[in-house]
Amino acid sequence: MLGRDRDTTSDGHHTADGFAAFFARKVEDVRASTAGHLTPVGHVLGCTCRMSSFRPCSQAEVRRTIMKSPVKSCSLDPVPTFLLREFVDSLLPFVTCMVNASLRQGRLPKSQCHAIVVPVLKKPGLNTADMANFRPVSNVTFMSKVVERVVAKQLHEYLAINDLLPRNQSACRRHYSTETAMLRVISDALSEADEQKVTLLASLDMTAAFDCVDHSLLLMRLQWNFGL
Repeated sequence: MLGRDRDTTSDGHHTADGFAAFFARKVEDVRASTAGHLTPVGHVLGCTCRMSSFRPCSQAEVRRTIMKSPVKSCSLDPVPTFLLREFVDSLLPFVTCMVNASLRQGRLPKSQCHAIVVPVLKKPGLNTADMANFRPVSNVTFMSKVVERVVAKQLHEYLAINDLLPRNQSACRRHYSTETAMLRVISDALSEADEQKVTLLASLDMTAAFDCVDHSLLLMRLQWNFGL
């Protein structure tokens, strides 16, 4: 009734190879447009704390992460998620071993490095003949999500304990959201209006923002500014 079973991924002329080439070319074009610009220089060591490795997880931590995760499965999973949760106590020693091996080696097993990429319309009703109206959604394995959640938890604890998170950051942060970001913007605008000052708001909507992140620059920033 909601139309969720309706095929909106293709109008009959698109192919999987075509979508793959289009999405890859989109990122390549964005990178090419900034290739001639100078890279940021002059990074100064911003913190004295250090996090050089992840700590091993206990079986209780891994079990808690599994049970709190959404019950979603990927066709790449060897067993459905609900089955893993049903027999979690029997499988926990093996799952914990894999999670800790990933943390120790700093990488996922090759079996967990694949994803099913599906092109999804950005908004209902858009022209399906135009590939630019689609965005790629990756469906990854459940175990890769478990490792990701464990890593995110340890990183967030490190950043919070050492007070490294920007005060006004609202994204990817507990007890913060788009609502807190809007409240801060509105509060600043009203405060300036009380002082009879003009407020100018500039918003940036970057295409393929996460896909276009420069990995070497990101790693350099994490090392120099956050001690990772």
